[in-house]
Amino acid sequence: MKLQKLAICGFIAGLTSSTAFDVNFLDAAILQDMLEAYTEHQPSTCTGTNGATTFTFDYPGINAASEWYPDFESFEEDLFLAAMTNTDPIGNRSWTIRLGQGGNMYSHYCPDMHGETMPPQAHTEAPWIDEVHQSVSVNGYLNLGAGKCNGQNCPANFVHGAGTYQRDDPYTTVPFYSQSLAKYCAGDSCTFAAWGQQAHLATIFTSSVMTFNKYTNCGNGIIEHTEMVHNFAPAGVVMPEHVDQTYFNLPWSGVRRSNLPFLLEPNKDTGVLSYDDPDTVDYCPLCNWGDDQPGGPQDLGGGRCARDDLRNLGGYSTFVESGLFVNRETIDQQYLWCRKPGADCYANESTCMAKPSECYNTDGSPKTGYTPVKLEVPAGQTPSCTNHVGIFEGFQSLSCKLRSTGFGNCGTYLAAGTSSDVCAPWLQGGTMGIYREDTGAGITIPYVRHWSWSASNEYMYFSVYSQDLTESINLVNTVFDNRGNTTHPLSLRFETFPPGETFPGPDYNPGALNAVTFVYGDGAEYGVTVPGAGRRRMGSSNRDYTVFTINWWQNGAKLTPGDTFSKRAFLFTSDLESVKPTADSLIQKVVPDKIDVTRWSPRAIDIYKSGTSFDAVAATSTEGTVTTCTSTTATLECSGFSTPKTGHVPFFYITCGASSYLGPDPYHYTPGNGQWFSFPGMTTDNTQKIRSYACAGEVASVRPTWKLIGWFDASTCLSLGSGMTYDDNICVVPTPPPTLAPATSPPTGQPVTAAPTSPPTGQPVTAAPTSPPTGQPVTAAPTSLPTPQPSANSTPVPTNPVQKVFKHVCAKNAPLPGTICTEGSVAGFGGECLNVSVNDSCGKGGKFCWWAECDGSGSPPPPSPTTPGPTPPSPTPPAPTPVGSCQLKGVSCSDASVNCCNGCSGGKPDTRVCL
Repeated sequence: MKLQKLAICGFIAGLTSSTAFDVNFLDAAILQDMLEAYTEHQPSTCTGTNGATTFTFDYPGINAASEWYPDFESFEEDLFLAAMTNTDPIGNRSWTIRLGQGGNMYSHYCPDMHGETMPPQAHTEAPWIDEVHQSVSVNGYLNLGAGKCNGQNCPANFVHGAGTYQRDDPYTTVPFYSQSLAKYCAGDSCTFAAWGQQAHLATIFTSSVMTFNKYTNCGNGIIEHTEMVHNFAPAGVVMPEHVDQTYFNLPWSGVRRSNLPFLLEPNKDTGVLSYDDPDTVDYCPLCNWGDDQPGGPQDLGGGRCARDDLRNLGGYSTFVESGLFVNRETIDQQYLWCRKPGADCYANESTCMAKPSECYNTDGSPKTGYTPVKLEVPAGQTPSCTNHVGIFEGFQSLSCKLRSTGFGNCGTYLAAGTSSDVCAPWLQGGTMGIYREDTGAGITIPYVRHWSWSASNEYMYFSVYSQDLTESINLVNTVFDNRGNTTHPLSLRFETFPPGETFPGPDYNPGALNAVTFVYGDGAEYGVTVPGAGRRRMGSSNRDYTVFTINWWQNGAKLTPGDTFSKRAFLFTSDLESVKPTADSLIQKVVPDKIDVTRWSPRAIDIYKSGTSFDAVAATSTEGTVTTCTSTTATLECSGFSTPKTGHVPFFYITCGASSYLGPDPYHYTPGNGQWFSFPGMTTDNTQKIRSYACAGEVASVRPTWKLIGWFDASTCLSLGSGMTYDDNICVVPTPPPTLAPATSPPTGQPVTAAPTSPPTGQPVTAAPTSPPTGQPVTAAPTSLPTPQPSANSTPVPTNPVQKVFKHVCAKNAPLPGTICTEGSVAGFGGECLNVSVNDSCGKGGKFCWWAECDGSGSPPPPSPTTPGPTPPSPTPPAPTPVGSCQLKGVSCSDASVNCCNGCSGGKPDTRVCL
């Protein structure tokens, strides 16, 4: 068991009381701009919650009710990054999601409904690595590419948003999760950036994939999830096919089958979702993963429930808890693999076998030419069992002579509890076993790993219900002892037994059943405004896990260096009766978008250096160009941006043990960097591996840490590199520490937690409530950036009147007054913004004149004579809507004189027409 703890050295900037604010602000600036500061961005459609949003970055301990796989529970503390909770004050739609280091959701717990949505993680070498809600990116050129890796066949090239499999001991005895680069929570949202990792270890590839995830609590059980995948490889790489990303799962997700065994989808022609009558339920079979091809066992006719283009579906899929009744004709499904017609397994044992879905007729008989694996014990022998791989999925695994020779590789992995109908997981819970044909005696077993593997031997590989090796061997050898028959083999049979059937009673009310729904939209943008295609896939596994994923794929689904793909979708909990109206209201709010590097409108981020230390400071407003550093010894060393920009690459602050580095190479400390590989790319020797999770010259237990600083021109930042230390005290030391509390405190009982500004205490950090609830929705903490840093010395109260002047800034979003006074111009400068305090249009790209009253020195008016302190951020006023236009997508038309067909707040941009 891989249960060792790892002492990870590292840099977690911003967890001390004197430095937290600046790091939070830098993270917030980068994350806000990545998620919003690009042309054609569509603002969030969430209008507030009917409950309370709270969050914490402090590990709250194991949630016993989630019932995780016990062997992996000890890893969760290293995995945990944040938790976010919606408290429903009037209903049962409360939830808590837990987010891993990769910013991906690994737990979705609904205490008053079905409990835990995510699978229990009983997946060997993959604790919260695979069976979670995450993004996955694939380089289709290199992935298993024949002869494309130094003249040899390539291994798998999958970048997981969650992390890597535990397949590189001793480096991964503790899982290596995709690394957090930035985090920020405020109001009803939490946003994260991470560096995605090559999942299949040990790898010969680097990763140039950065992921972004934003979760917004929309109330009523609804989570708005925006996920981004960004290719941060530099432009002009010699072999772009080695870094391009060409196939995506957005998301790769799924549910715990034991809690949510049914999957329903609306009729794609009528939009109706039927569930009352067991004979007409709009259910989907859930066959083994990979058996969802059109015309396959999961296809109910006309492509329904097979893998399909989003444009052919109803916009959502809903998983439902036990208690639903579905009349489905049970198929006599066989489980034994078959030798293909005319195949010679001695010559090619890896390709000679066929899955059960390929080789049986619907009546259970084998198709012509297919030969099922023959189970038997050799004449005059016992099964001669030996240990296989020790304890597997909780029980002893064995290799025993229980079949005839002549059969090849079978990738079975068949678990007990599988019903006789493998496409009906709601029938799970039965047993399976191996039995003698002569007497009927036999054993029940929990797992079949392989019916066969090598054509030349007679071994079958499976587990028994014991953890003692000797006991397990004796059991099988005794039950299937054939030493008394020296002439004929002992024939065996394999059987499965589903649970008993039941029928709905007079009080049957399926509309009250709990459901979890994925809303992925109608796919209308794909092939029109977004290249490529969208596709929905699902299927069962042999664990307590049903796979659900949305693909971005086919021609055009490609991220070259600098490209970004973004998709906003929804996940919600409700009763089954509420699924259709809720999902229908969200389908048109799903937004996919491919963003090239020219569409960003970033703010400035400057690196100030003092000796071998540096500080990174972001401008205080979106598209702001000026930063401030109060240090008298620091010099401006390098200027960059908060988002991708042509000619710029991301800079990372990396630590390894006592060493530190600032620069563009995320593999700076990786063993072999500059010898057998360089970033981006792959190794020049397939025997030499690339271990991002190792520090050159250190023991395996020492791991690097990373932090995203911004995007910079590497050619102008030559004085940075090794030996640089991040010191967030250089430019600003908040006195007192700035507050992230909302301007109006939330009501008692509905706290809104700010980003941490002090060391973790083990408890959630919650903004102090000051007033009782009123029964009406309350605006939570603002989602704008935290208050900019105050100077070390408070501004004195003036003794003489100061001449006032109005200044303006031309920008898309409202800057802070201090920013306008520092960076702005007086009325009429440049021929625009002539009307003081009027938000006229200016510049290009939907910008407006934003005004502030400043004193003659360019500062905002001084505070009234009270104790100096930081000022909480004011709510950002809505951008004005010029008459006759909807210039900001998703923003309501507040001016009654504006005639906007369909309203500016409804529908997609291409369905709104303004008169």
